[in-house]
Amino acid sequence: MSKKFFTTSSAAKTFPLTLLRDSLLPSLVGTDGELLYWAGKKMAREFILNKDEELALFFAEAGFGQLKRVQSHKGTQTFELSGTVIESRQAVAEHPNYLLEAGFLAETIQNQLGHLTEASVTSQKKDVVTILVKVDLNSPITQDQLNTKNVLDLLE
Repeated sequence: MSKKFFTTSSAAKTFPLTLLRDSLLPSLVGTDGELLYWAGKKMAREFILNKDEELALFFAEAGFGQLKRVQSHKGTQTFELSGTVIESRQAVAEHPNYLLEAGFLAETIQNQLGHLTEASVTSQKKDVVTILVKVDLNSPITQDQLNTKNVLDLLE
């Protein structure tokens, strides 16, 4: 695995991120990676995005990939994550984990809409990962639960 891992991720210019996400982190948190979901939620509380348009910008800058909302219904939103980093991670890792990204999306959408949310990775293909965000419209969160001191404004 190490030669293919290095060669593929180096050619895609994703070696540092791939090394951390698909080699180091799984050895620290285990193959389940559920901890990464909560880490993503925590990260979203540290880097708050109030504007919907900022999601794709943040994902690109964080090296998560290219994020695109492909469906939006009353209680669900479906996102696709693609790009070179996704293709590289899918090619080199036996079981790439996208729970960090799912947790970040869940917490960000929760902060933006003011309702409890959860997200799950519903599909992983060679070049695209699908994440479903479910919004519980019957469970609003109060304004004092929303952290506003770390708001980013990426569109300035």
